[in-house]
Order: sequence, then structure tokens, then C-alpha cells
Amino acid sequence: MTLNLTENLQLYSSVPPQLAKARPWVQERCEEEEEEENKDGEEDPDEEVQQRIMEWAKELQSASESCGVQSNELGNVLRLLGLRKKRLINLLPLLEFITWSLLKEDCKGGISPLWLSAKQRTWKAGTPRYIPNSVWNWMISASADVTFDPMTNHLWLQLSDDHRKVQEGISESNLPFSPQRFDAWPGVLGWEGYASGRHYWEVDIANNGYWRVGLTTASAKRQGRFPMSPQTGYWTLWRSMHQFYACTKPETPLPLGLVARRMGIYLDYEEGQISFYNAETKTHIYTFTGKFKEKLYPVFAPLDGRALITIISPHKVSTL
Repeated sequence: MTLNLTENLQLYSSVPPQLAKARPWVQERCEEEEEEENKDGEEDPDEEVQQRIMEWAKELQSASESCGVQSNELGNVLRLLGLRKKRLINLLPLLEFITWSLLKEDCKGGISPLWLSAKQRTWKAGTPRYIPNSVWNWMISASADVTFDPMTNHLWLQLSDDHRKVQEGISESNLPFSPQRFDAWPGVLGWEGYASGRHYWEVDIANNGYWRVGLTTASAKRQGRFPMSPQTGYWTLWRSMHQFYACTKPETPLPLGLVARRMGIYLDYEEGQISFYNAETKTHIYTFTGKFKEKLYPVFAPLDGRALITIISPHKVSTL
């Protein structure tokens, strides 16, 4: 089935406000040249909006085949908006992504980076958000080979021979002094730091113990006890038996239902984003935003004898 231009206009007009929010980001990030050309003109705002809708309707008419989405399939997806609100909330991220893809499938660098950066900045803490498979695969394409740095682990922490597992030992180890070694908080750093680019890794956190994971700056304090927050160079999530927090100042409480056995940590240095995901359900947990000025290192902290933290390989998911 092929939709004519009028039907495409009606189809686009049926997209709810939640999906239409994609428009400002697409304009800002993908149409800079067009906006620059229009700066000197004094067009009627209403006429400009109508013109953009016309352009998007034409794109909807021609983009279906190249995007792998037929017009009737798109129509069926949008007609799902008649579902009950509770079910609709779960569909919105995927519907948004389809809309973005149709509007700007020729955007340089692809739509996944734009969509993910926009969503991570606006998602509120405490509400799990589903990630479309194609975006998830783009994110884990930045997988990093993370191992623990044995010159940084607390004396009570025991590392596996391959430096990919850490847990509290039964006794204090006899380790050489290092200014980067934690001496009060039971923590250990990743071997490699990052001062640019995108990086993703996953950890398996077993046995429901207390733990803390995230990133820290190269110059952040390691000695003594101190509050771990972005102000002190730490961006971490903290789990205890009955509490789950993003370690902001003050702490941001998170529902215990968001605690993940398999957790993904994603750093986009240039975008200033550190995000945490449930890697089993592909849902967003929390994002820190800021401006990074020095090298960042993964940090891991099993806080009791039960917690076992293992660095694992991420799994790509099928987009079929």
C-alpha cells in the first residue's frame, strides 16, 4: 500500500506530542545548514511550520523502502496509539525512534547517536526506559576491554588472576604502596582511562550484596573516607540491602526494582554523559551529565563479603 501526500500529512499530524518532541532535536542537529540559510529571511512562522510538515510528509512518502518500514506498517504502528495509556508508555521510545528515523534517515552519522544523546539528557530518574535494538547495538559497538588495575585495589579486595573478578577477601593482602590505592573505601579502578570518545562495558553483580560502580577522575581522592559524588570526582550508583542511589549531592534515590544483575555502563566523553543500563532488559537506569576535563577511570567497589563483581562481554541483539 502506498500513501499519497495528503495521507502522509494526515499520518504525520496523528503523531502525538510525545513523538513530535523529536522535531527540535532533529532540526538542531541535522539541519544546521538549512537554518543558517534562513537566518536572514523574515518568513511567517506558521508558513515555515507548514513548509516543514510538507517536507516531512514527502520524506515519509519516499523513506519507507530505504528505512525498511512500509507505509502500511508505519500506519499500523501509529494506530497502536489507541492502546491504553499504560501500554502506550512502553511503546513510546520505539515509536519515537521510528519517527526520528523516518524524518532524518539521511542524517550524517545516523540517527542512533542523536536519539540516545537526547533521551539520556531528558529521561527522569526512577523510570525504566526501553532502548530500541538498533540503538542498543550502536551503543555496545563502543565496547571497551576493561580489566582491574592491581595497583589500585583496597588491601581487603581480592582480584582474580585475569583481573576481571573482584570481591572482598577473607584477610588483608600484603600489597605494595600506591598513591592510587584505596585505603579506606573498598574500591578498585579499571586499568585504562578515557579522555575522549565513547566507551561501554558490562558487569555481573552477584549475590545481592552491597556495591558501588561507575567512573572517577584520574586526580580524585583515593585515601581516607569522603563523600563520593560528582563534586569529588565520582559518578557512581550505590546499592545497599534496602536502598539504591545515584551518588549525587544530595543522593538521588532510585527504586530497588531498577537494580540490575547485569549492568551496562556507557561513557560518552564529548557529550558529557555517564549512563547506567540494565543489560538484560535493555532499559535505562540513570544518567549523569556534566563537562569532563580529565581522564576518567572505571571504578568498582564490592562493599561487603557477598558482592562479587565480574566484568563480562556484552551481547549484540538481533534487529530483525
